[in-house]
Amino acid sequence: MRLTFTPKFVFLLGAVLAGLTVTVGRADQPGDYLHTRTYIGLFGTSVSVNNKGEFTGTHYSSSQAPFYEIDLIPSLDQNFGYGFLIGHREEVWAAEVSYWDSNHTATFGPGTVGSNSGQSVTFNSAYQTTAVYHSVNVDFKRYFLTELQLQPFVNLGVSFPWIAVNNAAMNASGDMVSLTLAGLGLNLGVGVEYYVSPSLSFTVGAYQRWASFDEYKGFNTQYNALAQYGAGSSDEGSGLNFTIGTSVGFE
Repeated sequence: MRLTFTPKFVFLLGAVLAGLTVTVGRADQPGDYLHTRTYIGLFGTSVSVNNKGEFTGTHYSSSQAPFYEIDLIPSLDQNFGYGFLIGHREEVWAAEVSYWDSNHTATFGPGTVGSNSGQSVTFNSAYQTTAVYHSVNVDFKRYFLTELQLQPFVNLGVSFPWIAVNNAAMNASGDMVSLTLAGLGLNLGVGVEYYVSPSLSFTVGAYQRWASFDEYKGFNTQYNALAQYGAGSSDEGSGLNFTIGTSVGFE
């Protein structure tokens, strides 16, 4: 997958990496509940994408090469999903890699899109289909009150999201196939983790994801830059997300 790194996200990614290089750990604190831990976990998610900017359900993309194609950019409802993670903690710091997956109702219109023959396709009522939101995330956590079993944390990281929308790419003949939108995101979150024991914990978190979806793949076999049409379009696909889960660790 080829991603376009806009200056905004290059700056944000640089800020994340710079912040992490300031302090990578601290001296061992004898009073802490735990000191080092490698863990795996499962969690449930509540995922949303703001229905403004790019994802109002009234924007689309059009390309001419290698052949004519229209790609419908839908609005997405908030829905639940699942995920899993693997991570490692050293004192107050932890690093995690996770995968998120959630199913959504995708809505486009009412609206009109054109064709290369000069004709147009009009959705007099809202056209609905389904979509799956995927994301691979790399996150870093900083814990507080580490002498307790209930420990709050802040989270900062990057994400690599993509959205697969069923029947949203249309050619000049009116044939439709799935459309995939791909992008890059920045995650900022807060939460609490309760350690039943050093090897078992439960976590609740809230995460704001600022995301940009600026590439697509429909009838084409590779990702291409997304050229949007429609008033007030932008590259935003951000949303507030929630997770609740559990993890098993090994010291």
